[in-house]
Amino acid sequence: MNLPRPGLARPLDALRSESGASLVEIVMALGILATVLIALGGLMFQVARNTRQSAAVQYRSAAASNAATWIQGLPWDSLDTAVGCSSGSSGSMSYDQCVTRTDVSINLKRLTVVISPTGPLAALPETVVVDRNKPRPASPLRVQ
Repeated sequence: MNLPRPGLARPLDALRSESGASLVEIVMALGILATVLIALGGLMFQVARNTRQSAAVQYRSAAASNAATWIQGLPWDSLDTAVGCSSGSSGSMSYDQCVTRTDVSINLKRLTVVISPTGPLAALPETVVVDRNKPRPASPLRVQ
């Protein structure tokens, strides 16, 4: 026969008055936690989208800078060969590059470069205008 030992049996009222978390409190806490996590998920999505757009703009700017440097480095007589469209890449962005030439004066040519990003990293096109002056002829009498 199993008789309860003295001191181990608790009255029913003592069990009900003990402090602890009820099922309703746990469900409420989980609901609050789920709401916070959903809000953070939306925020992370916005941050990822803005980071991707920022990377596309950075790659596009690098491509425009490279195009301007390339045109500035071309000899005066070779500027006509730069006119046309070509494809290239900068980082993980691919783009189309179109160059047009305008004769402003006899000694000044204006080259316009339009960088149009293509592929998954999309950004608005960027235009770079480079003015090139015809170099002065070197004097055969000048000694350096």
